[in-house]
Amino acid sequence: MLVKTDPHTGYQNLVACVELNPREAALMDQGNHGAHHQSKASKVQVRAQLSNAGTRDAAQLAGRLSLDLPGRDGTPAQRQAAFARKTYRFYEGGEVTVADVVRLLGRLRDRRAAAVPPRRPAQLSLAELGGIMRYLGPHLSSERLLPKYAYASPGSLYATQLYLELSGVGELRPGIYYFHPVEHRIVLITETSGAPGERVRLHFLGRKAAIAPVYTNNIQEVLEIETGHMTALIEEVLPRYGLDIVDAPFVPAVKDALDVAAEDYYLGAFDCIPFAGPRPFDMLDVYVQAHPGKVAGLPSGQYTYEGGRLTPVSSELILRRQVIAINQAVYDRASLGITVVSRTGPAWRRYIDLGRALQRLSMNDLNLGFMSSGYSSHSGDDLPSARRIDAILGGLGRARGPSYFFVGGRVSDEQRRHEAMNEDIVHMRGPAEMIRDDLVNLLPHYMIPNEVVVLDTLPTTVNGKIDVRALAESRATDVNGGNHPFVAPRSHAERRVAELWRQAVQRDEVSVLDDFFASGGNSLIAVGLVNRLNREFGAELPLQVLFDAPTIEQLARRLERVDAEPLSRLVPLQPEGPDRPIFCWPGLGGYPMSLRLLAERMGGQRPFFGVQTHGINAGELPYLTVREMAAADAEIIGRAQPDGPITLWGYSFGARVAFESAYQLEQAGRRVDHVFLIAPGAPKVGDDDRQDQVADYANRTYVTILFSVFSGTIAGPLLDRCLAVARDDESLAAFLSANLGRLDSDLVHRILRVVRTTFEFSYSFRELAERRIAAPITIFKARGDDYSFLDGSGGYSSATPAAVPLQADHYALLRPAGVDELVAAIRRRLNIGEANIMPHVNIKYFPMKLSDAQQSELITAVTAAVTNAFCCDEGVVSIAFEPIDQESWREKVYLPEIVNRRDILGKVPNYSFDDN
Repeated sequence: MLVKTDPHTGYQNLVACVELNPREAALMDQGNHGAHHQSKASKVQVRAQLSNAGTRDAAQLAGRLSLDLPGRDGTPAQRQAAFARKTYRFYEGGEVTVADVVRLLGRLRDRRAAAVPPRRPAQLSLAELGGIMRYLGPHLSSERLLPKYAYASPGSLYATQLYLELSGVGELRPGIYYFHPVEHRIVLITETSGAPGERVRLHFLGRKAAIAPVYTNNIQEVLEIETGHMTALIEEVLPRYGLDIVDAPFVPAVKDALDVAAEDYYLGAFDCIPFAGPRPFDMLDVYVQAHPGKVAGLPSGQYTYEGGRLTPVSSELILRRQVIAINQAVYDRASLGITVVSRTGPAWRRYIDLGRALQRLSMNDLNLGFMSSGYSSHSGDDLPSARRIDAILGGLGRARGPSYFFVGGRVSDEQRRHEAMNEDIVHMRGPAEMIRDDLVNLLPHYMIPNEVVVLDTLPTTVNGKIDVRALAESRATDVNGGNHPFVAPRSHAERRVAELWRQAVQRDEVSVLDDFFASGGNSLIAVGLVNRLNREFGAELPLQVLFDAPTIEQLARRLERVDAEPLSRLVPLQPEGPDRPIFCWPGLGGYPMSLRLLAERMGGQRPFFGVQTHGINAGELPYLTVREMAAADAEIIGRAQPDGPITLWGYSFGARVAFESAYQLEQAGRRVDHVFLIAPGAPKVGDDDRQDQVADYANRTYVTILFSVFSGTIAGPLLDRCLAVARDDESLAAFLSANLGRLDSDLVHRILRVVRTTFEFSYSFRELAERRIAAPITIFKARGDDYSFLDGSGGYSSATPAAVPLQADHYALLRPAGVDELVAAIRRRLNIGEANIMPHVNIKYFPMKLSDAQQSELITAVTAAVTNAFCCDEGVVSIAFEPIDQESWREKVYLPEIVNRRDILGKVPNYSFDDN
């Protein structure tokens, strides 16, 4: 525990720091201890949920044949089924009995009956197709932020897409159609002329970009499980139309016809057939875990479900600590756990079958609800519950396989009928939030911390004790992450919004710059606040408005209807081009107009976006660290380019932000293909080699740099006059406006504020040592530049960075005098407009044993040297090892390759033979 002052109000706050022990608190993403999985304060998951990232966007579907399906509004029965099927985290319905469990597991036996005679798939009318597909679509409620679906999705991200291969169905063209669940329409992606006379085939595809913001590891497993949830729902619905589905051939090459990203996952396919009655559903082993004293008539332990009976097999349990951290409280409330283990069927369907089982059990009329709490993985990154059941089954000599564990209990009728988000509150509760909730019940009110910070490791002193001073100085322990001044409400609208806001988040004082979620808000509070705002102002704000306008200031402007659509900070300096875009940061000052010539000279093949610094626009405040700048920039870049590898460039100070953004994007699971650091070193100012990094007008270096931001030079008589008169921002702004012309005074002040904030930014040795980038880094060094933030450091890049010296100086690189040299160097690195350089190195040596590690180290060193020398990509370098017997050295190497080709040798050996 430590006491830290809130920069918003000046009040002192109690902050609890907790070290996360992954053995006791597994995180949602199979061991990925990212900040999102430790605390939900960033709202990464909710933002992803609200974005409908699992659907194809309008640009991808533009110009294609599309057809709106009937039944978009949905029926009352469909709506009721969706809201009843929840991932339940609270069990308020009372006791669970052995008979309840046996009846529940009976749903795994196929007892379906057709409401109509069997039909051929081609007999489906368009209205019937729309009715079936509507079961897979969302339902909205004024009591929720998030839409509700009738099937479960990992993280409620709905990243699995459905494609319908249709032939002989009504008047529809034969082809593969994308089903858009939000817009309830089908879009023709690929025509299939010459297809079979009648076919309705369901293809499932997992969109990686939709799930990557939250999940990093084992993505394919959760997408396959989601496919199982969808499949079971469809299986439940189809008999009403005289239809059923069976496995179709698994052909991943079908993905090529879907026009999707290469990184996406083809998950499998099912054929629609006439319903022929119940089919066996015996591809799983099912185990029931009775929690101590929670299932009437069933002692604690593991039971197998076989032949409609429960048979005890072990007294061992999957324990509380072996479920993911955010579900440990759910485990405590649950009466039982169920593990399903795949043991038969094709490999592609085994995780799908796990999802089918949970969906079937969830669609019960027994008021029993469930919450998934762990699963195994293809790659071996199993969650602890999967490892635990493997150990139990292995000890019993029972078959093991892919597994899925979920806990549950009895729920009330009110819970099943309720449309609010009470059951979804876990989306706003990570380990940090849950620990604080627990402390409310354990500590007196004066000891309850204002904020709980979960860390991978608590800092320690050399003596091994907790370093409280380091914790107090860390930005991670800032209450509410406040990096802006306290600003009281200024207008009538702000005062009215602030009052409702203060009541909603139960704070005594609020700043108009406070972030709603950083102030303790969550989705439930958001619904109430937005509804009250709409009543008070007679407005129609959408429920998700707090994600777009999270401050009092922004909300008040929305309510006053004076806030125009905000401009993106990605400035399209060259917006055209068929290839992936380039994102480039400008130098100090953050205004990207200085990059226009570079963007122009790079041509029209790739769009070129300058990343404008936050703080340039009116009403913005600069971020106070490179890390925060990069986090905000990485977020907007990720949204602008949701798929494929990302290209990042940075000029001068912008090189630091580009480097940090690359690091953060890679940490988020995105691939960065190039990091170009252009003139990252500081230009030498005057004759003094000492570069003073103090942002003060008494510092001539600082004033010179300020002047250069606007003038593009650090020398000349105008600079001398500027140094003589500039004493503060006002005098400098007046001088610049008077002498450089056409400079907006307000913009000048905002740029000066950005420079003042960022001038002293630098990485500490520790921070840089923590960073390692997989993407290849190229440093274009301007003539005469001083040190850069990377000099004197190592290990920050997986491969040795390539260094390209240039003749142009720091400022000439972006001007006509030097930009062509820079562009030519960049083109060589990208192999644009010229033949690829593909160097080959042959290493001949007397036979000796080279270990794998030695050979790998040698390859890495030679590759780095060659790529630096030739400015080529490491992927085109080839290296051969050729052992030569010592007796054959003279005839095979010395004479033909050294003596006879001495003119091409870059290095001549100093040995000789007797007869030479």
